[in-house]
Amino acid sequence: MTESLHARVRQVLDSVGDRQAEFARRIGMSADKLSKSLKGTRRFTSLELALIAEQGHTTVDWLLNGTEPRKATAMAARTRARGVAAPDDSKAAALRYAESIDALAGVGYRLELPQLLPLPGGSDLLTQGSDLAQGAAAMIGRSPRGITARGLAEQWEKAFGLVVAATDLPDGLDGLSWDTGDFRLMLVGRTDMWTRQRFTLAHELGHILAGDATDHPLTERVAPSIDQSQTEIRANAFATELLMPHTELEHSAKNAGSPSREALLSLSWEYQVSPSAMATRLRTLGIISDEQRRSWSAATTRTAAEHAGDPGRHMRYAQQAGDGWYSASLAKLAISAYVRGDISIRLVSTVTGLDSDRLLDLFRPGPEAQYSTLQPDAPATSPAELAFYP
Repeated sequence: MTESLHARVRQVLDSVGDRQAEFARRIGMSADKLSKSLKGTRRFTSLELALIAEQGHTTVDWLLNGTEPRKATAMAARTRARGVAAPDDSKAAALRYAESIDALAGVGYRLELPQLLPLPGGSDLLTQGSDLAQGAAAMIGRSPRGITARGLAEQWEKAFGLVVAATDLPDGLDGLSWDTGDFRLMLVGRTDMWTRQRFTLAHELGHILAGDATDHPLTERVAPSIDQSQTEIRANAFATELLMPHTELEHSAKNAGSPSREALLSLSWEYQVSPSAMATRLRTLGIISDEQRRSWSAATTRTAAEHAGDPGRHMRYAQQAGDGWYSASLAKLAISAYVRGDISIRLVSTVTGLDSDRLLDLFRPGPEAQYSTLQPDAPATSPAELAFYP
C-alpha cells in the first residue's frame, strides 16, 4: 500500500503541474520532507495527506487505498414541481457534503450512526408514517413546538446521527436526503418561507427513517396530489404527525375553545406551521369542517405572527431560513480535526461556509484559550469548537 500511496501522491503532483519544491510549499512542507516522504524514508502526516488530497481534488481514502470518491446513487429528493431539479442536479449538492464527510473519515473522524427505528408494519401508509413519527418523537424526547428548523436540525442530528444543513439547492428543489450507510445526509433549501423549510426538514427525516433514501433517486412534488408515490405519502404523514402530534394538538385545540379563524391562527403560530397546514390537520382530525378549512387556509404565516403579536420573530425566522445554516455535527467534527492538527482550515471553511481568515481569527482569541486548545488531551468540546457551535 505504501508504494501505491507514493504513486498516487505523484499523480496528484503531476496533475497540479507544479515543481516538487513549489508543491511542497503549497501544502506547507519543506522540499526535503516531501522528497523523503516520496522516497519512503519519512511518513506523511495526516494533515499532509489531507492537504495533498485538497490540492488534487480527491480524498485521503483514495491516496491511501485507491478508493474512488463516491457517487450519489441513492437519494430521495423533494421538489415543488414535476420536471424541475433533475436528480443529477440534486446529486451535485449532496456530493459537496459527501466530499467533506469522506475527507474527515479519511483522517479518522467518522460520524456516529445510532441504530434507527424499525419501520412499522402494516400496509396503510398514513398509519405507518404516523406510527414512525411517534417512535421518532419518543427518541427525540422533546416536542417540536417553539423550535426553529435550525433548532430541530441540531436535535435530530444528535438523535439520529444526521448531517443536516440549509443551503443553496437547484431551483425548485426543497430538500433531499441520502443514507449511504456511512452517513445520513439531509439538506433543505434556503428560503424565507420558514414554515415550508421546517416541514421539508421533517419530511426528509421521514425518508431517512423509513429507508427511502437508500433506494433509487426520487423526485417528488411538495403539493399533495393523487399520483404521489407511496414513499411521499408516508413521508408527509410522518412530518404531519411529528410537527402536529394528534394527541397534543387535540388537547391544544380543546383549550383554544370553539373552532374559529383566530383559534386556528393561534395554533398555527404555537406549532410553527402554516395556517394552511394547520387547517388541513384540524380537518383531518375532525376538529373543523371542510368548509372552515377552505375558508381559513388562505391565511399566511405573517398573519398568524401578527395575530400572536410577534411579527418581529416571524421576520427573524424568515431571515435565518433565508440565510441558511451549516451542520452542527459536521462542523464540530471538522473543528476537532483542525484543533488536533489533522486537517487544514480550508476544510473547516468548506463545512461552515465561513471565510478561512475569519476562522483563523476566531481560533486565536488569546494566549490562554489558544493554549487550552493545543493540549493533546483537550476535551472534544474545546473553546475553539464552542465558538462555532450554531
